[in-house]
Amino acid sequence: VYKYQLSVVSTSPTDIRLTWQPLSSQHSRGAITRYRIDYSALDQMDIMFSVELRGNETQFTLRELRPNQVYRLRIAAGTSVGFGVPSEWVQHQTIVLIFAPSELKVRSRVSTLNVTWQPSPNHTMVSGYKLSYREAEADGTSKQEGSSKTHTIRLRKKARHHLLTGLVPDRQYEVRVWGFNRQKDGEAAVWKGRTDKIYSRPSGPSSSPPLPPSSIQATANSSTSIWLRWEKPRFINVRIINYTVRCSPAGTTNASLVSYYTSSSLEILLGGLKPFTHYELAVRSNGEDSAGPFSGTVEESTLPDRPSTPPQELQLSALDSSSVLVSWRPPLEPNGIICSYSILFTVNLSEPEHQWRNLSEDGDIFSTEVNGLSGGTWYFFKVGASTKVGPGPFSSVMDVQTPLPTYELDVHAVTGIIVGVCLGLICILLCMCFSFRNSKSRSVLHMVII
Repeated sequence: VYKYQLSVVSTSPTDIRLTWQPLSSQHSRGAITRYRIDYSALDQMDIMFSVELRGNETQFTLRELRPNQVYRLRIAAGTSVGFGVPSEWVQHQTIVLIFAPSELKVRSRVSTLNVTWQPSPNHTMVSGYKLSYREAEADGTSKQEGSSKTHTIRLRKKARHHLLTGLVPDRQYEVRVWGFNRQKDGEAAVWKGRTDKIYSRPSGPSSSPPLPPSSIQATANSSTSIWLRWEKPRFINVRIINYTVRCSPAGTTNASLVSYYTSSSLEILLGGLKPFTHYELAVRSNGEDSAGPFSGTVEESTLPDRPSTPPQELQLSALDSSSVLVSWRPPLEPNGIICSYSILFTVNLSEPEHQWRNLSEDGDIFSTEVNGLSGGTWYFFKVGASTKVGPGPFSSVMDVQTPLPTYELDVHAVTGIIVGVCLGLICILLCMCFSFRNSKSRSVLHMVII
């Protein structure tokens, strides 16, 4: 029974996408003309749905499914005679909807908005929050909605408030806050309101924004975290409530990749970062009603880790009956410098991985020739990458069949054989001639004597 290479993933709460590898000629037993996908909800297994596809399809998306529901799925290939044995059932759960944060509150000042919220009801599905703000149209007197620029800020999962600064007094703003994870963004909580007007104040000492912290130091803690420490400003001009940390990949111009963290102490452990990535970090002081400027940036890189994705674009090409050319591309997320590649291959796909034959190539090599194979045999290959931390996942298995050996005549060898045979025949003929002459001479002498 052939084991289908079936991959299942959800791209929205109501769909499931299936991808599969075409059957090789060894397993298809004829031309594949169609595929059939069977699926049902796990709590309603007696109700099964089926979809038939053309034989040249390798992916399909099931739509209008129920969110947060476990489905079971399988696939079967068919020829003109009928369908073969289907694959084993695979279970997959559709994505859960992320609800909007609750109790969104915004306290407005002349040039700031202090945004606070409570977690989403299903906050366990949230890996962080996003906050966006823009100038909004109000009573037809503001800018057109399409001309206002939206600013988006990424915040960590534990964030419950954020201070927006540098806003225009007496201006209508729209603020949105929503949770997100690796698969999708959740629903947003929305607030609309105005910043305060500027009123004349009695003469007196003016309140200036706090100065930035000093002696900022960053130290890599792991492949996904960095310790950031600082000291209070050398001169305290206002009461500091907390500090805001800005973190972004070095050199980025994409505002969506900039994250902000809040700390009430003089240090913070920044988590959820990407391995082997260079970051720029800055800190600012926040007063009761104003925020100071950010400090100068410091830079630090997270530590390397194992590759989180396998090598890409694995390709196999049979060169002759005893050798195969294997080529690949580096992983999409190497998480460090690739030190080596491991090429595993076998003739028996059911063998445990440690029994597969193993070849190794340096990290700057992207192809190799595997020799000493048997002709007319199916071989299964997969490739994995390693950093100094350790190996990453292997690629999907691909197969290739070596051709049967062909025997070609060696012209030089055949010519030598023919020449040798001819010389041998000439020698035999000469020997026969000499033998005949000697025999005739003895006969004449015998007659003379008589």
